[in-house]
Amino acid sequence: MKTLKTLSAITGLASICFASQAITVLDIVQNPANGHNYYLLSPATWTASEAYAQTLGGNLATVNSDAENQWIFNTFSSFTENNTGSLWIGLYDPSQDSLGGSHESNFVWADGEPVTYTDWAGGQPDNGGGDEFYATIRPPGYSPSGSWNDLADSYNTTPVYGVVEVVPEPGTFALIGVGASIFIASRRKKS
Repeated sequence: MKTLKTLSAITGLASICFASQAITVLDIVQNPANGHNYYLLSPATWTASEAYAQTLGGNLATVNSDAENQWIFNTFSSFTENNTGSLWIGLYDPSQDSLGGSHESNFVWADGEPVTYTDWAGGQPDNGGGDEFYATIRPPGYSPSGSWNDLADSYNTTPVYGVVEVVPEPGTFALIGVGASIFIASRRKKS
């Protein structure tokens, strides 16, 4: 927790980054419910945040349940500038409405998972400016808490921070378990 408090003191500096770049402002935080690792990125566009997420071995977060959504909101919102920044997640409309149909039905997850959960605020997604194709978790102070909004690929007046999710490779936990077993066995032989 000491690292988290120290980083919260510097997140205001992250807002000076250019909108076309993203950097990590909060390193790995593991969600105990799913074992996935998360990072918080500096304010940037959705596309820059997603590109940077891929360099970290993940994507912007795929949210599969209300519990995961609330964990992301509760964990990262307090690290945004004055608790007013939204959080980019990996949901976006790649058709940019060119496929017709409802705007909401066009949204997909950046990692390719099927959309099985959403938490759009009332009236959202609305494509209000005609260019709102990227999903955010709204900042504290909006009701209902942790609900989603669609925004343009920018952060004009309010900074938007990317939340990266990195899913451990299958077998990672098994390898850790095997390594721990070998270590324990070798320690017993020495005794």
